[in-house]
Amino acid sequence: REYSAIIIHYFASPTNFTMPKSSESESETITNCPYLDTINRPALDFDFEPTCSQTLTTGPNIYACLVCGKFFRGRGKATPAYLHSVNEGHAVFLHLTHGTFHCLPENYQVKDPSLDDIRDAFKPLYTEQEIESLDQETTLGRDLFGRRYLPGIVGLNNLNK
Repeated sequence: REYSAIIIHYFASPTNFTMPKSSESESETITNCPYLDTINRPALDFDFEPTCSQTLTTGPNIYACLVCGKFFRGRGKATPAYLHSVNEGHAVFLHLTHGTFHCLPENYQVKDPSLDDIRDAFKPLYTEQEIESLDQETTLGRDLFGRRYLPGIVGLNNLNK
């Protein structure tokens, strides 16, 4: 399986391919990822505490699956995130501490401008001027689901979903 993934990535992006590292702390960066079309933006919700959905642990190594929206610990072999990627075929994950994108089980970091909207939704940044103008804003915005909202108003999550 590992060799077939290497061959697939070599042909998908021969100029950007480097051999993935085996360690969880080290991974190569690839700019072209063949799995980005599997990301399900409506399933993503970063308002919850980053807790592994299988082990219920928190910590610095929690990743969000960008296909189903669930949170998992680690990306090394035998970790919940790795096993989820193998068992469910979900390949793209977001590190919930660093905001970096990773592809599993191949274990490489992904840098692609098409992921900027997810990074902005994960850690929104506002200038002081934007915060001050919230009281005057009457134009409705749209979220990732296409729903209209008034900027500055925080909605509540339905935890029974």
